[in-house]
Amino acid sequence: MSLGTDRLVEKAGELKLGLGGAEIELFLGKHGPEEVGRRLERVAAWLAEVNSQNHDGVSLTPAIVEYLAGEGELEGLIEVLEGLRDTTRRGGFDMGNVLQKELEYKRFESEARRQRDWAKEPEEQRAAFEALAWFAEVAEEGEYELSEQDKREAKRAAYEAKLFYDFLMQFRGRTERKIVVVGNERYGRQWVVEPLEKYIEGEFEIRYFRAPSHGSMRLTVPHYTERFQHNGFTPEFALQLSREMPHVVIVDECSPRQTERYSKFARGVRDLVNWFMVFNDLRAEGDGSKYEAESSLPAHHFPELRKWYEYVQVRRKMAPWIEPGDIYAIAHWAPELLDEVIMGGMVIPSKRPDLDRAGAQMVVANPAIYRTQGEDLAQILRETEPYYFNDPEKRVREELVPGFGAHGFEVRVEGATTEEYVAAAQCQIRLEIDGLINYN
Repeated sequence: MSLGTDRLVEKAGELKLGLGGAEIELFLGKHGPEEVGRRLERVAAWLAEVNSQNHDGVSLTPAIVEYLAGEGELEGLIEVLEGLRDTTRRGGFDMGNVLQKELEYKRFESEARRQRDWAKEPEEQRAAFEALAWFAEVAEEGEYELSEQDKREAKRAAYEAKLFYDFLMQFRGRTERKIVVVGNERYGRQWVVEPLEKYIEGEFEIRYFRAPSHGSMRLTVPHYTERFQHNGFTPEFALQLSREMPHVVIVDECSPRQTERYSKFARGVRDLVNWFMVFNDLRAEGDGSKYEAESSLPAHHFPELRKWYEYVQVRRKMAPWIEPGDIYAIAHWAPELLDEVIMGGMVIPSKRPDLDRAGAQMVVANPAIYRTQGEDLAQILRETEPYYFNDPEKRVREELVPGFGAHGFEVRVEGATTEEYVAAAQCQIRLEIDGLINYN
């Protein structure tokens, strides 16, 4: 490369154009160094104008670089490209027009980064782009139909939800205090509380929050922030608890592992118990003797938990909001509550809700029945699987297919979506719940 080429490559780097010596030589083959420098600046400005940081921008592919390095006046060349982009957006894409196709590469490249299973390396992406075909007409959507197994499993989910409903109504009949029912994302929400909504709304306040079990550990304290808004309770809910002290029932289910000896609760629910320890600590003004015995957690857990950074962060954040006062007692509910409970590896004695207690309780609830054998079990529980509907995307998941259509690069959905499957399964569960509540 000549000295002039080196300087222009450096300039292209400063302009973040990603052009090397070979590309600069294309420009120099038609223009002098000063004109090339001017062109590089104008191309950089154009890319900024078309928003090169997102999928609607333009990538300087070899074909586009060669075109922009041509002898024509640069503004006219850019105007042609803009015209092609506009034609594509209006549904006039021509797959045979090389430039029009190349202008879609940025959209493909951006989407490939978003999709887990698509090509990531530049050479693989280019090969995948070249292999894209023209789409046929959009297929008509049909109503999703559950399998016979799905329908049987819906009976089990409804049976368990009905057991939880019975507990809630018993609780409601024994207390004057408001009861907030929290469906934890996703299982508690999708497969227990949402199917029960029409029967419990009005009698109970329904809330949905997310404390995920994956990635949690023994000392995790859910920390709601502007960045992680789907992690734990909102500030508004914390304020409500401080002002009203309603009973709180948090429902979720978890896998059948280790359920032979213990009543099991999800790790995410265990994390929410840690959050309530922060809340209780603030209510008790740091006096652990007022709430540790009510926590249902091992005594040795507190000295370590109080020093953990998440505990400290949440406590400092909540301190201005939480007024001193009564605390929450923690209890467990399950249809077949055993003597010991396991929550995220912590084994503790089970503690049943005291439905006549005057003070506020936070009840962690798991309506699952994990046994599948025994003459005392309902027939449907002997024919089905516990925790069947967990991770519904593993049962039904749409396929995203890339290709070209009238609007250039397109991604079509083939097959039923996970959301359609969930909606159909929830509808079936609601039908089963209707029968259990109205006719039993």
